[in-house]
Amino acid sequence: MYRLACIIISLLVLVSPLAAQDNTATPEPIPDAVPLIDEGNQDIINVLLIGAATNNVNNPGLTDSLMVVSINRTAGAVSVVSIPRDLYVYLPGLDMEKINTAYFYGENNRMDGGGFKVLLDTVRYNLGLNIDYYVRVNFTGFGDIIDALGGISITVDCVIRDWKLKSPEMDKSVAENYEIFTMGVGRWLMDSELALWYVRSRKTSSDLDRGRRQQDVLRAVWRKIRSSNMLESLPQTWNVLTENVITNITLTDVASMLPLALTLETSDIRYFTFRQLHEVMNDVSPKGQSVLMPQREAIAELLQQVVLPPNASQIKPHHPTIAIVNASGMPTLDLVAADRLELEGFKTIVLEEDGTQYRQYDHIIDYTGATKGSPLPQIQKLLRVTDDGIEILPDPNRDYDYKVYIGSMYQYWSCTRDVIQPKPDEVTATATPGG
Repeated sequence: MYRLACIIISLLVLVSPLAAQDNTATPEPIPDAVPLIDEGNQDIINVLLIGAATNNVNNPGLTDSLMVVSINRTAGAVSVVSIPRDLYVYLPGLDMEKINTAYFYGENNRMDGGGFKVLLDTVRYNLGLNIDYYVRVNFTGFGDIIDALGGISITVDCVIRDWKLKSPEMDKSVAENYEIFTMGVGRWLMDSELALWYVRSRKTSSDLDRGRRQQDVLRAVWRKIRSSNMLESLPQTWNVLTENVITNITLTDVASMLPLALTLETSDIRYFTFRQLHEVMNDVSPKGQSVLMPQREAIAELLQQVVLPPNASQIKPHHPTIAIVNASGMPTLDLVAADRLELEGFKTIVLEEDGTQYRQYDHIIDYTGATKGSPLPQIQKLLRVTDDGIEILPDPNRDYDYKVYIGSMYQYWSCTRDVIQPKPDEVTATATPGG
């Protein structure tokens, strides 16, 4: 008994300093609020899109997706920036946490203004962005919107591989109900189930790349709305969308933005993401969490471009036109290249033309002959074309500025993202593009 008592006393002596240390641990330092991003004298509206990782109406859920759509009505321009969910920030009135917990804590702790106020205050405090409107959707609402649109078409330039439920009606809690699914390069028609898998996959990519794919879905939804002339029947379209979201935007607010929306081409919208080793860095929080540590100066520079470019001419620049010919013999490979170029601000058209002489490798014909300020090096980089694949044929009467022939090798070079690509012989016929 005496020996047991000694052991217990020894343990208490060893443990008690640790316990005391935990109770008196130095609080984590709180950073100062970030200065507000300069909006100049422009009429700018910032809308926060919130994707909640839940189907339960009683569970506020973490925010799987955060995107800010910045609408400059003075310049007639729109920018989109994704905010990484693991960004380590200060939640005003709470603590240092990942930004994806802000809405949850606001709702769960019944704070004044709820989750929306905490999240909007968090964005303002840490990013210097004033948010005018918010739109929140959960998994169910997201799926209902995609299905109401009849699905969406997305071009995939990086092979994505991850576990996927074999059939949507199967029990998600049973491991045997999943299989590895490979989404190859090409154009895909996605229903709600596949679209949700696409935006959430992280097995072969990163949280930052997932933000880019969420932007892909936003672009696809915008394309579908425009191509279906849904803007012309705005009240009906608004009813379909708002049945599945929580928002403080009214139909009157949306109607005031309609003139800009009707003239906005997909290539006019600028897209931004935070970059590793630039705006964020991998780190571990004092609580032991894997987080993305914000690099404040770099983030401020990026968001200043999102809201208000330093040069007004950068808001609505001239968009060179690129004609694209599919010489590869592979369906939709030309659409993959077209979408990638459009994302960088180029206008694209797809031509039906024989290009068998360029069946293997990409080839670019430059009809501008320009040297100063030419976007040709950028096009080369995006399509992985060497100088041997460039042909200069100046034509003052041209119908387009460049013509690009897409060869079959482009399928192996199309991925310029932070995505782990399988070896060519590992890409099996698990799934094929369509749509």
